[in-house]
Amino acid sequence: MPGGGGPAYHRSPCPGRIFEDLGVGFSIGCIAGSLMYFGKGFFNAPRRQRFLGGLTHIRNRAPLLGGSFAMWGGVYTSVDCLMIYYRGKDDPYNAIVGGFVTGGVLAIRGGLNMAFKQAMMGGLILALIEGVSTAFTGMMMRQQYQMMEEMQRQQKLEAERLTRKGGKDQWAVDYDKQYDGKSVDHNEAMVDSAKSYSL
Repeated sequence: MPGGGGPAYHRSPCPGRIFEDLGVGFSIGCIAGSLMYFGKGFFNAPRRQRFLGGLTHIRNRAPLLGGSFAMWGGVYTSVDCLMIYYRGKDDPYNAIVGGFVTGGVLAIRGGLNMAFKQAMMGGLILALIEGVSTAFTGMMMRQQYQMMEEMQRQQKLEAERLTRKGGKDQWAVDYDKQYDGKSVDHNEAMVDSAKSYSL
């Protein structure tokens, strides 16, 4: 690995994530395709065959959409893993390059011009997604840091309040107040009590 050392993965490690994204992409495509194509087949079928027409349309078209989603996810994640291997780290730049390459590869049958346009579109979409994700993560981390600072400030104020109320240590002061000037008598009483029990 050119980067040296193992990369810190933000998701499941490669190459396992390739198969994961293949399955997830196919599942999403099939679910979305089932909803979309059932409605299309339902409304286009004859009146008494609408439900059967929706199911037939799902059977014919939903797996194709699932395959397209799976192909997109597989190519994207493969490029992402290659970038992680080459650069030695998992960051948003890998995702942007993955979106660029995936858009171009899947549109290459339409010619180089179409492939370049789709590659730019894929890279732009992934850049927007990663930008929003990074901004949201940064905002959450800032909020968490502010909450920790507020908790530390409250703890410090509480410690100062207890110190002003009870001296150096509230518990130590209470102990001193309870036994101040009585330590000898208290010890003697304990000795006498022990003698009485022993007798």
